[in-house]
Amino acid sequence: MTKIKSIFFALFFTLAVFTAGGRAADGVSALTLAQCSRDALAHSPRVKQLRARAAAQKRLYQSAGAAYYPSLYFDAGGGWVSQTPEINLGPLSMKFGDNWSYSAGPSLEYILFDYGGRSGAAASARSAWQAAEREAAFAQKTALLDARRAYFKVQEDLENIYLTAGQLKAAQKQLADVRAAFKAGGKSRLDVSLALKQELKARVNISAARSALGAHLRDLFTLTGSDYGIDPLYPTDWRAAPDARDTPATAFVRADGLEETLKTFAPFSAFIFDEDIPALAALEDMERYYSSLARSLEAGLYPRIALSGGAYLQYPNGPVNENVFLGRAGISMRMPLYEASKTRGQSAAQKNMAEAERRRKEDLGESLRNMFFSSQGMLGALKDQARLAQGMIAAAREAAALTYEAYKAGSLTFLEVDNANLALLESQIALADIYIQTLGNMAVLDNLGRAAGQLTGDNL
Repeated sequence: MTKIKSIFFALFFTLAVFTAGGRAADGVSALTLAQCSRDALAHSPRVKQLRARAAAQKRLYQSAGAAYYPSLYFDAGGGWVSQTPEINLGPLSMKFGDNWSYSAGPSLEYILFDYGGRSGAAASARSAWQAAEREAAFAQKTALLDARRAYFKVQEDLENIYLTAGQLKAAQKQLADVRAAFKAGGKSRLDVSLALKQELKARVNISAARSALGAHLRDLFTLTGSDYGIDPLYPTDWRAAPDARDTPATAFVRADGLEETLKTFAPFSAFIFDEDIPALAALEDMERYYSSLARSLEAGLYPRIALSGGAYLQYPNGPVNENVFLGRAGISMRMPLYEASKTRGQSAAQKNMAEAERRRKEDLGESLRNMFFSSQGMLGALKDQARLAQGMIAAAREAAALTYEAYKAGSLTFLEVDNANLALLESQIALADIYIQTLGNMAVLDNLGRAAGQLTGDNL
């Protein structure tokens, strides 16, 4: 007897090593939310695009300050005329100048007064730069939110696979019991068919969940720019033991636990709406941009005074054919008298654009506030639902066990066993869905809110 036990133990140990070796060969691919979040922020083409745009706007703003300084140029020119003026005094004649001429030298220009034209242009450039920076910041928050939502879907798929795999194990045990009872004459062929149907249905559900997992992994990989060495063709949850009758898994995926992620996101539930969220601040900056641009254009209606000066090497020196070094200086004023209201129309158009940005900010602000407070309001209801679902799971687990015992005693049909098992699985999946909804709403609160009394940052 002892020898038989030893043989069985050796066979069991060999099978366990083989199974573990197969899993180790395939490997378990760990996906963490923190890593996926960092990769999504680093990869996002939208964020990179807006950062490049912000860098360009910054350069434009820096160059706008050059208008306050004098401009130094080097001017050069030359020419030829076919005939020069001359005077005849009897037998004598005298030419004034030469057929050839040239002038070369530095010149300096400085705007002495322009009624705020330069300051308005600089202010508008600064506002455009700030708006671009804030758009990039909000795109970064949006990329983080998108990555989190994609990751939550992967977590939900893995949980569905794991829970359904648990139901499959129970269905397989019950099928074996029913078949044994059928052979002994204690159960009918119908019982065997119902038990087999239950087992096959669990397999179908697992297959569907694995397909969904592959699709959601692809979505996550697109956002992060990395596949983490995971083949998404037909993956499965790392906790689901492989079955010889199943299609082999292309990857065993492990993600953060739902309850662990909930603890990480719990502080977001206390966030308040961020009135200075980058999306709204960017629109406020754009309103300033158009207002400042309107002010800069209006300056064109008033006098513009400029100073100029230069030093030139010139030939000829008037009527004398010689090189001469000349210095020049001057002041000029320019003021439009008539332009068919062009400047006024352009200025008014920029003011209308500023008004449009202000209304756009109001509209977006209302939408974002509604999204934030809707998500905040959902958390209380979801907390109650989670508590009730936990009670349902406990009751359904007990009911499933009692139903199966009653079936074995002959008091109930296997159809009632199937219904009890299904009710347990549905309550477990419902709780996982409630957790996913809770995480999604908390992610929205982090995206649109901030901690009370301080500014929010990137909470990974």
